[in-house]
Amino acid sequence: MRRILAFTLFLALPLAVLAAADTRLVFADGLWRRGLHASAASEYESILQAGDLAPEVAADVRFRLAECYEAMNKQEMARDCFRQVISATTGERKFAAQLRLASSLLEAGKAKDAQPLLEALMAMPGTPELEDAAKYRLGVCYETLGRRRDATTLYRLLLKRGGEYAAFSRLRLADLIGQTGKQKEALKLCDDLLNDPVAEARHNAAANLAFRLAYSLQDFEAAAGYARKLGEVELGKAELLLSAAWASAKANVPQEARAWLAAEKLRKPQATADRLWLEGAISTALGDDAGALTAYERILSEFPKSELAAQAAEAMLSIRAKAGDPKGFLGHYSRVEAFLSPATRTTLAPYVLDAAVQTRNLKATAEAATLIAETGEAKPAAEAAYRHAWLLQQLGDEPAAAEAWLASAERWPTAPTAGRAAYAAAITFRKNNAPDRAETALAFALKSGDAEVLPDALMLKARTQLSENDIPGAATTIDEYLTRFPMGTQAAEAAYLRGLIFFNAKDFIAADKTLAKALSLGAEGQTAGPTPLPHARRTDAALRRAQALHVQGRGDEAAALLQPLLGLKDAEALDPAYLRWLADFRLGRKEWAAAETAAKLLAEKSAEGPDRVLAQTLLGRAAEGQGAAATAITAYEAALAAATTPTQYDAEAALGLGRLRLAEGTYAKAREAFTTAIARVNTDQAIGLARQAEALTGLAKACAALNLPEEALRADMRLIIFYDDPAIVSAAFDRAISNLNALGRTAEAENLKAEKAQRYPSK
Repeated sequence: MRRILAFTLFLALPLAVLAAADTRLVFADGLWRRGLHASAASEYESILQAGDLAPEVAADVRFRLAECYEAMNKQEMARDCFRQVISATTGERKFAAQLRLASSLLEAGKAKDAQPLLEALMAMPGTPELEDAAKYRLGVCYETLGRRRDATTLYRLLLKRGGEYAAFSRLRLADLIGQTGKQKEALKLCDDLLNDPVAEARHNAAANLAFRLAYSLQDFEAAAGYARKLGEVELGKAELLLSAAWASAKANVPQEARAWLAAEKLRKPQATADRLWLEGAISTALGDDAGALTAYERILSEFPKSELAAQAAEAMLSIRAKAGDPKGFLGHYSRVEAFLSPATRTTLAPYVLDAAVQTRNLKATAEAATLIAETGEAKPAAEAAYRHAWLLQQLGDEPAAAEAWLASAERWPTAPTAGRAAYAAAITFRKNNAPDRAETALAFALKSGDAEVLPDALMLKARTQLSENDIPGAATTIDEYLTRFPMGTQAAEAAYLRGLIFFNAKDFIAADKTLAKALSLGAEGQTAGPTPLPHARRTDAALRRAQALHVQGRGDEAAALLQPLLGLKDAEALDPAYLRWLADFRLGRKEWAAAETAAKLLAEKSAEGPDRVLAQTLLGRAAEGQGAAATAITAYEAALAAATTPTQYDAEAALGLGRLRLAEGTYAKAREAFTTAIARVNTDQAIGLARQAEALTGLAKACAALNLPEEALRADMRLIIFYDDPAIVSAAFDRAISNLNALGRTAEAENLKAEKAQRYPSK
């Protein structure tokens, strides 16, 4: 501005004055124009000392001398010169000198002294440019003195007038408005200035201010744009390279941020904590985890007392938490834990929890879960507690795990894990024989409202009721499951259990329907919907359904249902009673080969014990049914040989053997077999009584053939005394009467005749 004022004044000098000037003045002016201010000042001082100048010329010389003093940083001497010019002249010379004096005082921090000089200029005439300069300087003066409103008024006036001072005023006004919190309006002024080609000289200053305003607004994308306008050199001059790097980083332009940071490093090689922190953030954004770790580790080692140390530790641990090395992560956490604030420890607790669970570090898991719980947020706290309980279970402390699960559900009942935790507790309590605690946990799981847990909880409740022989309760629970979750994961299992209840209650129609549903639900390899019954369950369901069909007189349907079972490779899972029923069913339908196959399935899997006895017995019955007496005898004998200790199947095998021996006429062996059958039969069941009757009948016949009348009589008398079957007992009466008569015991024979006539008059 000094150059503009001086140049304007020089051009305003009348040509006549210059023509009359001494050659010394021409020489001094030449020095002045060339910037040789010390030499020019010496010349001007000599000229003034000579005292031979006209007053107007002397004033101009003194004005130029003042400018030389300013350039030589002799500000007070310059001000004295301006004061002399002011007192000696009028008009534009005086206006310019007073303006320069006020400007000098203002720049010296003496705004109060400059204010009256500038205010006086408002009433003095001058060139438009000088008047604008005065108004601008008065605005700066008011701004310095805290009179922002007055300064704003003058700046806005200059904006309307246009010209060079409009650009200066726009910049000052933007800065002033920005300080009052109107950063967006200030940015608009800066943008207007940047878009004005006439004000190109002020573009760097405008971009500088705009950058600071955008940064304060946290509009980092805009700030990064202004930084590009400034460029590396101007950013460096303004000490803004680091800020530009931050802006670009936060604007998600990490490559640009790295470039600004590199330039800052060249200017200032000495590292600082905040610069290393920024370097870590940029590296993270670029996916350079190694670079980020280096930066954060340097903060921890070089600036351990920095406020950023805790943040660096947290950032470092966050990167390491994702590296797939939980054990290493816990080691690093332990190393830097002293740097971490309580808040940071809480922030990192989920990472610690993950690593601790993966490494089965129970102590670290418990500590992390406790920290997460202290946040007061139910969802993460409950999840952490759930995982802690899970680890307890995995490490073998199931009672503690169950208590921890239930405690977490009760403490955070609305958390997503509440139902799951209660259900896990119920299962674990039940497994560890704590029925009361299991009941409490299960009740909580059922009330949790967790749609994922409820189906499983209902099934657990049903199984518990079945184990406690609460059949009606179990039926109600299973019915609820099937009503609410007809395509649930355990729907096939639920239908199976409900079918068993119907079957055991002898409701064979309902059993048939429900077991059919159990067999139809689910398919091998499906990824959703009901899980199909395992082979053992499917076999059981099919056998029971076949029995239900058989009872209903639907034998052909039962046979078709059972046909696939003959080829099952997991037949060892079949209950022996099923195989017996299956063989009986096939024998009843005279399907001898099928009956034999069922028996062989059991025989192949049974080397000894009751199953072996049953298998050979079934084979004997199948062979007997096909008329293969010799094969049947071998099978029955094998069954009895396998019965090293009494089994429930011995009587049937002995009975079959006796029957075949009697038929072939080997009466002694028949007698032995029938005697074994009678000894081993279980008369607590109806079938046992029937078998005993058949064995007594066979024994009586064998003994008669062996001429053992007393023994034969004893067998027939047991039938007469203990049974009341018309066919069997009537035949026993006939044999006993004939035997007594042969023994000459006619009176006893007559008594039996009378009893028979009374009991069976039609016989």
